[in-house]
Amino acid sequence: MALPPYLNFTNNIRTHASVVGFLLALDAIVTLLMSAAWNVTKDAFPKELQQITNSKELLLAVGVVNALFAIIYWVGFLKRQRWCLTVFLGYMAVVITLQFIGFLGAMLQLNIVSSCIMLIVLAVNAYVLLVTLQLRKVNSESPLTQEGFSV
Repeated sequence: MALPPYLNFTNNIRTHASVVGFLLALDAIVTLLMSAAWNVTKDAFPKELQQITNSKELLLAVGVVNALFAIIYWVGFLKRQRWCLTVFLGYMAVVITLQFIGFLGAMLQLNIVSSCIMLIVLAVNAYVLLVTLQLRKVNSESPLTQEGFSV
């Protein structure tokens, strides 16, 4: 089944792949900076909200995972390693599934702002997934070998 022309990025896939790599690196950097700048003590919150102060460790873990998969994506993109892109696609499948569950939860709570934010994030991740799938396909059809040298 062919994609519509407005979703087919194979003519300029390297440009779109660079944009995706930039988005992934920016996401990892922002998440790590947020965890580094988190300066909230338990005393600043009422007793019911004190579990929010544990978010620093969660942000750090998410930032490290984002950085790891951004590196895997860049290796797959620059070195044309299909297995790196395949691992990244598996990660994106899990991420999109979890974000869709979060979107449904925000809708059930009737939280319009969170629903809109989750919808935007899902759209960006769908773009990342689509570009990665097309990059993987173009890399497998390329006359270059896995090491990037011509045959």
